[in-house]
Amino acid sequence: MRPVIIWLITGCVMIACMVVIGGITRLTESGLSITEWKPISGAIPPMNDVAWQAEFDAYKRIPEYSLMNADMDLSGFKRIYFWEYLHRNWGRLMGLVFAIPFVVFWRQGRLKGWLMKRTLWILLGGAVVASLGWFMVKSGLVDQKDSNGQLLVDVSHFRLAIHLVAALFVLALALWTVFDLRDARRGFASDGSTPGKWMRIALVLFALQVIWGAFTAGLNAGYVYNTWPLMNGEFMPENVTAFGSFWKDFADHKDGVQFVHRNLAWLVAAVIVGVAFRFRRIDALQKIWVWLIAAVAVQFLLGVLTLLTAVRIELGVLHQLGAVVLLAVLLKALHATGRRTPATAT
Repeated sequence: MRPVIIWLITGCVMIACMVVIGGITRLTESGLSITEWKPISGAIPPMNDVAWQAEFDAYKRIPEYSLMNADMDLSGFKRIYFWEYLHRNWGRLMGLVFAIPFVVFWRQGRLKGWLMKRTLWILLGGAVVASLGWFMVKSGLVDQKDSNGQLLVDVSHFRLAIHLVAALFVLALALWTVFDLRDARRGFASDGSTPGKWMRIALVLFALQVIWGAFTAGLNAGYVYNTWPLMNGEFMPENVTAFGSFWKDFADHKDGVQFVHRNLAWLVAAVIVGVAFRFRRIDALQKIWVWLIAAVAVQFLLGVLTLLTAVRIELGVLHQLGAVVLLAVLLKALHATGRRTPATAT
């Protein structure tokens, strides 16, 4: 099973790299530079001046250009085009890295029973993530308005969150399969122990934090309050509840979204650190409790630094990568506290 494990770990690393590339694409406002989805022919970049001008003209027809980049020249367009082009082609490369070894291992008889089903789900998940990427981009190519009725020049933050969560789900499924192959196979359900139950609560909180992190990125909410621990001297500024609607205030408005993201971070960190330290002597967590505390502490610090620097690109990208690392460590703890699957199960 070693070749299969190496294959799946390679896929996980590539997904982590994709999160980094996607983060750079988002932070450099490059994601809408390619206005069409061509799964095959889109792998070839513009090859001459005429082709480049055609791509630039297509970009000029979307709201982002007229509202934000009306003074952009072709040279500037090529710079943002690069990141979106790399993002899409990294996805194409990932598709090949997952699909070709899958066929080889299947023909060799290495994929049977539950492993065959699991890897098929991983392949399907990758295809869904790619489709969701275009579903997300399409939302930025048309006129849409924010909570204040102003035209938006970005993709829907809801679709961004769906795209990110789907990508992390595929990574989690692949990594869980690696743990199943290397250790005893386990289901996601808790083994019934107290730490097992608490680790699953931690995962739910982490998932919510990832979603609100995507909301923060999608709404550019990281730029509105760049102080910590208070928001410009207040725990909850008046603007946070400006609309009087829970959904609008805390899921569809910059101030409220940042309020949730920065304060949910405290809860996520407290639960993970508390559970890891409290149950550090339990067999399942003995080898990983320090990693749990270290991962969440680094991620918390990166979040604070990203905020204080008004979302400096390097820190913003590291913060996103930190979420991937924390997810991987959480999954290891979840697997160790999962219910054993009978050896005869398929």
